[in-house]
Amino acid sequence: MPDKTTGLMRQQLLDIGLPPGYAWAEWVRHAGVEAANNRLALWLVHGGRLWLTSDVPAGKTHLSHMLAGEHPQLGLLRVQTASSESSTRLVAAWLEELGNAAWWLIDVPAGPIRRATAIALFHLLERGREMQRPIALAWRIEDAGELPPELVTRLATLERVEMRPPHSDAELTVVLHAVAASRQWHVDDAVIRLMLTYLPRDLDGLIAAMGQMEKASLAERKRLTARWASRQIRDLGDDLAASRQSSLFSGD
Repeated sequence: MPDKTTGLMRQQLLDIGLPPGYAWAEWVRHAGVEAANNRLALWLVHGGRLWLTSDVPAGKTHLSHMLAGEHPQLGLLRVQTASSESSTRLVAAWLEELGNAAWWLIDVPAGPIRRATAIALFHLLERGREMQRPIALAWRIEDAGELPPELVTRLATLERVEMRPPHSDAELTVVLHAVAASRQWHVDDAVIRLMLTYLPRDLDGLIAAMGQMEKASLAERKRLTARWASRQIRDLGDDLAASRQSSLFSGD
């Protein structure tokens, strides 16, 4: 229907749940990932056994998907940590999925992992060593104390490659625009400036906040403009501050 203020047709807001895209166009090569990019480039030529990790979300999954799309000899295995299969069945299924791939790239989502899945990862790493496959494991471990000791020992033999999130406002702005583009969202610079002013400047939280605002804009049928988003961002900031204060009082 026409917009009463402009007389123009407003584009209908649709919540169509498009999956994120993982293209080079949405990848931002900043200082925090420069060393990891360079090391993976060497790995794709000379092989080796790497563990690509980070303390916080830093784009490991995005990078893994891009590399798999660019290099046909690379087998990308996306581990489903919620699978109820036994470790034996998981290893068999993973080996079948990897097939004859000369390089193995294993992407494990952060978060809780079943013991059977962790044991299966240990055996997969062992099979890769026996088969002389170059391996890159992309995994941010939140609590290594919950892992089986044999997997912890095997991880220690891998070359650890750290990725870090962007820190400057300029880098964060570019990364957030790229994240929005990968999800077919449009976010104004003014909205991102408000986010960086009123919200904690960690990438994971900023991406989550962006997703919440997008859902709210669809629910309220409002465009994600700076004026509308300012209230949402301030509310999110107040909620986060209250949550941190509650944690302090509870001793968490």
